[in-house]
Amino acid sequence: MLTTALLAAACDASPHTAVVLDNDYPLSTTLPLVVYHASWQAVAFADPVPPGTSSAPQATVPASANTAYVVLAPGWDPTGSTPPTSFVVLQSVAGFGVDYDDTLHIPVDDTTFVGNCATGNPLSQAQADFITQRIFPCDFGALHYDAATCTTTPLADAGEVCDAGPL
Repeated sequence: MLTTALLAAACDASPHTAVVLDNDYPLSTTLPLVVYHASWQAVAFADPVPPGTSSAPQATVPASANTAYVVLAPGWDPTGSTPPTSFVVLQSVAGFGVDYDDTLHIPVDDTTFVGNCATGNPLSQAQADFITQRIFPCDFGALHYDAATCTTTPLADAGEVCDAGPL
């Protein structure tokens, strides 16, 4: 019995490399900035992360400085049944890396990410197009995102929109 417990403990002691998304935007009753989707390296965060909370750890591999991307859903209630009506696309100012057997925390706020028009720091249209078309094509397949105003408009000829989530 003791041998089985020791073997189980030894198996559980394996290294774990992970990444966690921390929504460091302040709690707000008027317009909470909910992380709708995010992506870093080969890790997709598909579950919403309300302000002041963190995602569940996602397994990853060690990596050097890689850009993180975020889609905010301002004012959206992730516990409700209504989908978001607006988005803000963000890109990290610097890359994030993680060492073997460590956990990376990516703080999402207006000091570590650029793109929030409300702070006067929008993305270029080329950056926004890359993020909406390459990183989150399923979220923006039927929408055009205007980086200068952080607004979305429906595309008349959007065609079929995927439903596979981000990435």
